[in-house]
Amino acid sequence: MRRITGTALFGLGILCLLFAMALAWVIVPSQRKVPLDLVPPDVVVETADASFVQAKMLPNGTPQVVVENAGLRSITGIKPDFAAAAGLDGETLVWNVYHSTRRADTDEVINSAESRVALDRSTGEAVPWEGQCHVEEKAPCVAGDVAFSGHLYLFPFGTEKKTYLYWDSTLGKALPLEYQAEEEFNDLPTYRFQQVVPEQPAGMDADSLSGLLSFLAPGATSGTISYRATRTLWIEPQTGAIVGYREQQHRELVPDTGARVVIFDADLQYDQATLDAVGDQARDGRNQLNLLGFWVPIGLAALGLLLILVGLLLAAGGSSPRDGHPAADTTRPLPAPVP
Repeated sequence: MRRITGTALFGLGILCLLFAMALAWVIVPSQRKVPLDLVPPDVVVETADASFVQAKMLPNGTPQVVVENAGLRSITGIKPDFAAAAGLDGETLVWNVYHSTRRADTDEVINSAESRVALDRSTGEAVPWEGQCHVEEKAPCVAGDVAFSGHLYLFPFGTEKKTYLYWDSTLGKALPLEYQAEEEFNDLPTYRFQQVVPEQPAGMDADSLSGLLSFLAPGATSGTISYRATRTLWIEPQTGAIVGYREQQHRELVPDTGARVVIFDADLQYDQATLDAVGDQARDGRNQLNLLGFWVPIGLAALGLLLILVGLLLAAGGSSPRDGHPAADTTRPLPAPVP
């Protein structure tokens, strides 16, 4: 009976070891993907002091464009498109993204935008999709009018200390985002990355540029937009969540005659509610990955080794006389030798 019990415990121990290895090296890694039903929290970046262009209507009905100074509050909301994602390969998310920037003091809308983007569930990168689009202000979002690339809202599970490509919406392309250092941020271990966009011309449609020139640079016949920016991201590496964000952006109208005019200057960062929401989400994901990918396998491996050891001891003890095996009788005298 002891041998049977020992064999059973030995087999159970082997199963525990196999399941621990499968959990740590196969099951959990295969599940390191953004859930299809994830609904991200709204993200708000704000600043108490910014310079920006605002279009206004005078009491007499005349339009006016002026450069204002006030606080800004920019909100990005995401609504997953489950129906569109269901028609793809199961490894891709489709998100409808809504963006609005308002004055902090009057709540007047300064600008708005809408996008549709497809993202890889594992890497977080934008993937080619015929339905992606981007539009400024209130207008139809026309499928295929943009080709998103690089990272926009997500980074890979197991983010590495390397340079990634991060989307710049002003230039309409992905630019290098360089790893800088490990850093504690919002009570989480993070990797700090930074993207520096050197001063360069930025595109603007002809009507908008003509309107700016007529109000802000009278006498100019042509001009360009000069743009530069620095973005700093703090990423929790296990989940790839962006738990901290700062964007310093500067734009100027450069007319062919006269002085430059600052049309946007702001230092935007996550507000406290956003810090709390994305921090809690990253902590929950990190804890779950640590539990299922490390602590549970360690516990199963320890249990498996213990069961194997006990099983071997029981099986080895199964050959004792008490288990029915005959033993030599040392009390019986030896027969006399045959003459």
